[in-house]
Amino acid sequence: MEGKIIVMYPTRSEAEPFMLRHAAVADVWLCGIGAVACAARTAEAVLLHRPGFILLAGIAGARAESGLSKGETVAVVREHAADVGACRGEAFVSLPVDGSDVRGNVYENRTPVPSLFRSVESDTVSVAGTSLRAATGASVENMEGTGFFAVCGALGVPFAELRCISNYIGEERCAWRIEEAAERLAEDVRRFVDAVRAQL
Repeated sequence: MEGKIIVMYPTRSEAEPFMLRHAAVADVWLCGIGAVACAARTAEAVLLHRPGFILLAGIAGARAESGLSKGETVAVVREHAADVGACRGEAFVSLPVDGSDVRGNVYENRTPVPSLFRSVESDTVSVAGTSLRAATGASVENMEGTGFFAVCGALGVPFAELRCISNYIGEERCAWRIEEAAERLAEDVRRFVDAVRAQL
């Protein structure tokens, strides 16, 4: 791998701790909230700069039974398009994103990356905590991952996704630890970028 490293964050509040302390470590882009906005900005970043590596970093919600702790950073290795589907009666039925097979609703990252954090699967959803989703068994949820995985895979750029747990899925927002997670994530992104750069 050669070239610059780009770190994508959905929001400024997630990015700010990293930008304040580690601005010289990597180029930072804001990709916006949601898979569509993230896909568009990721494609723009890749096509304009041809990075050697691109990282999506942000907060995430974890399933309470996952064993994950608030403030823990994880590496997402598989993203599920979990809420692409239709309601039929009281049941949620997945629809294939490629128009033919729901097995295509899973996006994998085959980029070899430093093993600094626990590897997990994530559901990408349009509405945080929605009950209208496939039963994937994923440990965490976020709102951008499938867009990021799809674009990076299609354009052939090495990539990874880190998420720091800010909350448990379904709990009241007053219990979320967004600032704490963003602060921890900044330091973990720095460690990860340093490890990736050593491989470039």
